[in-house]
Amino acid sequence: LAHPSAALSNVQPSADSQDSFYLPEESDCMTLLLCEQRQDPQLFLLMRFQPVRGKIFLFAFPRQMLLQLDGVREPAGSIFASHGIQGVRTALEQSFSIPCDRYLMLPRSAFPQLLEAFGPTRLHLDRDVTLTLKQGMQLLDGQRMWQLLLSRTPASPVLQCELLPKLLALCIHQHLSLLSEENSSRLFTAVVNAGNSDLVYSDFDSRRKAADFLSRFCEQPAQIVPFSFVKNPDATLSLSDSAEKELLLCFSAESSELKE
Repeated sequence: LAHPSAALSNVQPSADSQDSFYLPEESDCMTLLLCEQRQDPQLFLLMRFQPVRGKIFLFAFPRQMLLQLDGVREPAGSIFASHGIQGVRTALEQSFSIPCDRYLMLPRSAFPQLLEAFGPTRLHLDRDVTLTLKQGMQLLDGQRMWQLLLSRTPASPVLQCELLPKLLALCIHQHLSLLSEENSSRLFTAVVNAGNSDLVYSDFDSRRKAADFLSRFCEQPAQIVPFSFVKNPDATLSLSDSAEKELLLCFSAESSELKE
């Protein structure tokens, strides 16, 4: 569907820039847990804002992935059904010892408006989708992007976990200016008002300069964390050892101290 580059530019602030004296700090890092606001979300997304490393890490996992909550292993979807998004957040922390600072649940009705808030996005289509969405490079507004997603989203939750981070990374890279100090407040307000979240304004305000830093000096900060699963006899999924290692490298609280 799309082929966004995951490479991060090594662009650094110039010596005579007034921003060259600012560097993000560990306290600027934050992990957000996202899902669709419904009774049975099919997948979940972890997004780590990691300006110390010049990254925004993205990791999606399906509802069948096993997590541990208070010593009991069960699928993320079952934990959500019994304990809500807070239970999934706690289970992630207990299972992998990674911080989940805030959550955001978005209703499906909000997606077209949020895509519209990003602005037109360039996307290469490998084949015709509709009479107006033709093969080749297209410039899609929010409504047309949503139309494309509805028509091309795979039925498999695991395949959805591959697609969603790719599209999100594509939007981030094409609209980095939304992270600038002039525009980020509008984006934060639109996202928080669209759904259910425990994000507060101070979460944004204390990271405003770090977001601006990313928009200025990190050409492609979004990095998709690769995943692989082991299928269990009961049809649940366990994160493979190699995928768990990658997850910890990107999402652990100590990850900012690791070198690339």
